[in-house]
Amino acid sequence: MPTQPKNPPRFRVALAGLGTVGGAVIRLLQEESARLHRLMGAELDLTVIFDRSYKNKDVSWLQPATRLTDSIDEFLASPADIVVELIGGEEPAGRILRESLQRQKAVVTANKQLMAASGGAYLELAEKSRAYLGFEASVAGGIPILRTLRRSLIADRILSVRGILNGTCNFILSEMAESGRGQAEILTQAQSLGFAEADPWLDVSGRDTADKLVILAALAFGRWARPEKLTTRGILEIDPVDFLYAERLGTTIRMLGVAQRSEKHLSLWVSPFLVDRRLTLSKISGVVNAVEVTGARLGSALFSGQGAGGDPTAVSVVGDILNAARWRQGETVFTAPRVEDPEAFSTSANAEGSDYAPRDSFPFYLRLFVEDRPGIIARLAHILASHNINIDSVLQESWAERARLPFVISVDPTPLATIEKAVTEMRSLDFMQAPPVLLPILRA
Repeated sequence: MPTQPKNPPRFRVALAGLGTVGGAVIRLLQEESARLHRLMGAELDLTVIFDRSYKNKDVSWLQPATRLTDSIDEFLASPADIVVELIGGEEPAGRILRESLQRQKAVVTANKQLMAASGGAYLELAEKSRAYLGFEASVAGGIPILRTLRRSLIADRILSVRGILNGTCNFILSEMAESGRGQAEILTQAQSLGFAEADPWLDVSGRDTADKLVILAALAFGRWARPEKLTTRGILEIDPVDFLYAERLGTTIRMLGVAQRSEKHLSLWVSPFLVDRRLTLSKISGVVNAVEVTGARLGSALFSGQGAGGDPTAVSVVGDILNAARWRQGETVFTAPRVEDPEAFSTSANAEGSDYAPRDSFPFYLRLFVEDRPGIIARLAHILASHNINIDSVLQESWAERARLPFVISVDPTPLATIEKAVTEMRSLDFMQAPPVLLPILRA
């Protein structure tokens, strides 16, 4: 090991957010300071912490030299070489990023919402200001997937990125599969275990997954999408009966974000999928995340691990802090997204504000609750046939409640837009007891 300099460089770290992740980051920096010093040949001094409610928290474990403030102006005015944003949301987090980058500071963030909405602009600002921006922790917690896309796989042409990006959804779905219990009961359990927020809407609606998928797609394909333009479905419609039918089809249900290039079109899709049990993604359970990257030469590679929580996320945050310290010492780092051939996507495909809906065909699972009467399957088959959709199978479990009978139709590969038109027609049928549930099937 090289001899450490007598007077190693010291970098001042300013941190915003004393929540679960912020606390874990501070503890990691404090408890591993000697080892990190040996690795870096530099000292990291946590000089100031911004938190609007720090006066209501136990801060006795913090090092006495660290100053605490509830003033964003005071925080931004504090001398710092590396600024860490862990408060989430759009503001004042956006202000922290903008002003710090403009002042040529190194910035580290775990803010998926901010990066999904404006990541391209922040990276441009970092490049223009000759600053550093690290955001590894914004996707999949402790899994180093962004660094892999930005560095290790930069030589390959990425064809698709898909994965389980939300631990709350994955916990709920895997528990439903194993226990047969309903969503509400499992969600309450997840909240008591700290796996779900008091308001879980961002998770169960698919919005959290959509934000993370936008970031992954930007680094894989060089195209920043607007999260609200993604085809996004959450898990709220999934019923325990869906797992009975999924089992009969040799699948299980997982919430996936899928980004895929097809000719000159980029599709981004968030939805629960029926995942073939022969695929590794079907075996990812609990709060674990997993991302599968397929490259033209690499083939498929799967990265999995803890996608949330204080300690796993802190590992990614501190990794970016260490990279920022190396950047401060003059080492070159990657700060821009992958650069694609201008002809990679057509001018009309995925233009600003346009559609990222998938154009490839998928097999689909269609679950219905109906009032049992003669002629139902004939009516449904007629609608499907009118849209040139071929039925693969019809499944019906024994069910005591004939007034609300669940059954399933699976269909051969069909474009999403086509099957959605058929489902819209089905909604108005007088025997429907609930809106049809449409899920794509991911086959091995």
